[in-house]
Amino acid sequence: MPIEVDVLLLSSLADLSTDRVCYHLSTMGVQYLRLNREQLPDVGLQIDPLRARLTCSYADHVWHVGAELRSVWWRQPTFLRNTPGRALTAEEQLDRSQWSAAMRGLMLFDNARWFNDPAATYRAESKPYQLREAYKLGFDVPETLITNDKTADVPGLLGQKLAIKSIDTVLLSEGSSQHFGYTILTNWSDCVDVDFHTVPVTCQALLSPKLDLRVTLIGECVWCSTVETEEGGVEGDWRLRSKAELIYKEHQLPAELERRCQALMSVLGLRYGAIDLALSAGRYWFIEINPTGEWGWLDRDGRGISEAIALELASEV
Repeated sequence: MPIEVDVLLLSSLADLSTDRVCYHLSTMGVQYLRLNREQLPDVGLQIDPLRARLTCSYADHVWHVGAELRSVWWRQPTFLRNTPGRALTAEEQLDRSQWSAAMRGLMLFDNARWFNDPAATYRAESKPYQLREAYKLGFDVPETLITNDKTADVPGLLGQKLAIKSIDTVLLSEGSSQHFGYTILTNWSDCVDVDFHTVPVTCQALLSPKLDLRVTLIGECVWCSTVETEEGGVEGDWRLRSKAELIYKEHQLPAELERRCQALMSVLGLRYGAIDLALSAGRYWFIEINPTGEWGWLDRDGRGISEAIALELASEV
């Protein structure tokens, strides 16, 4: 007999955060199906789009996903950001395009609760769009200009020293090397060179000194942690520091700011989100929201993020 699935998880083999969620679902006795994108060709997949049914077979097991599906945990990227460092074979191109399309096609389970809906995720990942929505809700947002125009009056708007970042995550492959884009602090005069016009970049007013905050939201639950070192706040991008240097402390947000974070989630159509804030000069500044942001590194003993996610997924409400 097929196993009737309550919760569907679309993830990857190396996703330890999903491992934690699966553990809690198992202890709750919830029937779940986890599909890892690296293993999809090994799974026998049957999708009936007219009747919203999915049947999966692997080894001696068969799972059925139908009208009783409660929720979907979407850990798949909405689009691939890692630019290949070589030309893909026809088989690789076909694999990428068709499996991605098949996973997005599972949006046909529109009665299930999605964490998060791929269409909402795609829209929310647009940095210009999310900055505008945060600004409209009353967040303090650093003055920002997205430009490839070296004649723009950036110093007049943002100051001579500023933060430069990509519009979207940069992950490039070059041979056996990979290049990741971080936020850099620089002078406008140092970055405006002959090649500046080739791609647009995000320029933001510099917040210094600052204390970085990560706000994690799932359902009605909100967690907030500082990201700092023993010396205090981190100048620039804290991801450039080794993990051994970083300290995470609980932080209580003002009630109004917490409500504003939840309002942003609602406006963006998200059920899960990771918001980056910066506390500078006594004000909480909105930096960005990531609808698929990582949280496993903050799921310390007693915090219960993975358990809260499992409870939301298992809920029949």
